[in-house]
Amino acid sequence: MRFSVLLLLAVTSTATARETALPAPDSALHGYVLGRYASVDDQPDVANRYFSAALSGPARADVARRGFDVALAAGDTQRVIALARQLTAAGVADSEVALVMLADAINRRDWAAATRARAGIASAGYAAVIEPIVGAWMMYAQGDRAGAVARLDPAGFKGFVRSYVAEQRAHMLATDGQFAAAASAYGDLRAGSRSGYALLRLGEADALAMAGDRDAAMRRLEGDDPILMVARQQLAAGRRIGALAPDARHGLGWTMARLATDLSREKPTDLALVFARVATMLSPDVAANWLVLGDVLAAGDHNAAALTALDKVRTDDPMVAAAQARRAEVLEAMGRDADAGALLLAAAEAPGSGPDAWLRLGDWHRRADRFSEAISAYGRAIVVADALGADDWGLYFLRGTMKERNGDWPGAEADLRAALQRAPDEPVVLNYLGYSLLDRGAAGDEAATLIARAAKLRPGDGGITDSLGWSQFRAGHFAEAVTTLEKAAALEPEDPAIIDHLGDAYWQTGRRIEARFRWQAALALDPDAKLKAELTQKLAVGRDAALALTASGQ
Repeated sequence: MRFSVLLLLAVTSTATARETALPAPDSALHGYVLGRYASVDDQPDVANRYFSAALSGPARADVARRGFDVALAAGDTQRVIALARQLTAAGVADSEVALVMLADAINRRDWAAATRARAGIASAGYAAVIEPIVGAWMMYAQGDRAGAVARLDPAGFKGFVRSYVAEQRAHMLATDGQFAAAASAYGDLRAGSRSGYALLRLGEADALAMAGDRDAAMRRLEGDDPILMVARQQLAAGRRIGALAPDARHGLGWTMARLATDLSREKPTDLALVFARVATMLSPDVAANWLVLGDVLAAGDHNAAALTALDKVRTDDPMVAAAQARRAEVLEAMGRDADAGALLLAAAEAPGSGPDAWLRLGDWHRRADRFSEAISAYGRAIVVADALGADDWGLYFLRGTMKERNGDWPGAEADLRAALQRAPDEPVVLNYLGYSLLDRGAAGDEAATLIARAAKLRPGDGGITDSLGWSQFRAGHFAEAVTTLEKAAALEPEDPAIIDHLGDAYWQTGRRIEARFRWQAALALDPDAKLKAELTQKLAVGRDAALALTASGQ
């Protein structure tokens, strides 16, 4: 409230901060207050203008530092660098300012300035990661290539730092023309990555091709990822794919982007934004850096700035489809659902679009419970995927779930069985099909068998464990069901359906007080309308009477 009063005193008309004229050069405090308000209101461009005006007069260090933060958030590179220099000259620079100074010096190939800036990050918490990589790339850029490669020996590092160093070593080996060693290093990194990391596959394929093993390079590029498809075309045409980090700028850019990604996995942080911005300062030609920046900004609810960042991905870049998908997500978050849908539809209908484009459109419809539209989009995705010979079990699964929710059980069952045929050991498919059969009272043991297989494959999944417990309950094994459902509730304590099932199991074993306690707890977890009505009735008359009332249509 106090801040709002200050703002009202500062603004001399009914205009908003966006509409108010910029403060005069001698009203630094006025500009500072308005800049702070615009920053809080997620208007980094407006805030940047106010801070710029405030700094045009006698500037205090705290105003300059706040202006640095806002300019960085707004992506005003020239002002960020100017303020970083100002803060450094005043002797009040911190590690974030030093990081910007370092990026600027490396871009200008001013190694003396880079050495000074490097000293400014030595005490930062992230120095353990950055310092050896910065040092190695500076050595490399100044001609000591052997020393630089030796500096990035993973054996000399431990923990997560080792993986950063190993990745940079692979980049540097490829840039240095040590292609066989680079291919081996990339192969080790790819093997340790959960998803295979398409960009690492790109680096490995380039190194393999340059080492003379073109066939192995083509095998590394298999798949329908647009990045890999473009690289395959380049290689088939006799052109080089290209090194991921041909110089120090790009090597350090990859490091900054990865740090930003790792720091923002659970929640956005100011430091993640600094790293993401520095990555785009160092290598603005790398589309992945703009995607990382867009993700960090969107995670922090800086949606307008995120859209601006994603716009930096060129329309001819292989990652443009990923950028468009992220744009759609940001537009949805801004409440611009129709704009998001139009973007996704245009991407899906574009010539040469892959199954992923139709998948994204289907997901957009699914999130809004537009089941028929989602079914249609997933169907188009299946047609495209089948034409490409791609693995499409997930598409059949998604279409099946939408058909089930749309009331078409025969169609849903057919799709779910098609998914199971293509992925017979996929726990999600086994569980969904098994539970759906169980819920419909299907005869025989198939439902129980499917669920049991899913639970064996993924014992730590609360939803699947709940299905197993409910299967035991439906088979009359009530004591066994209690044990299983207690485990499910421990794994997913906020799921009202699981808590409801546990209450039913308690009731059936005579533990009536505990059953009512669980139903009450499930009711407090904001269940959907159907479950809420069932819980309310069971709490009122007990499970047996509630079932009887339901059977009689009351």
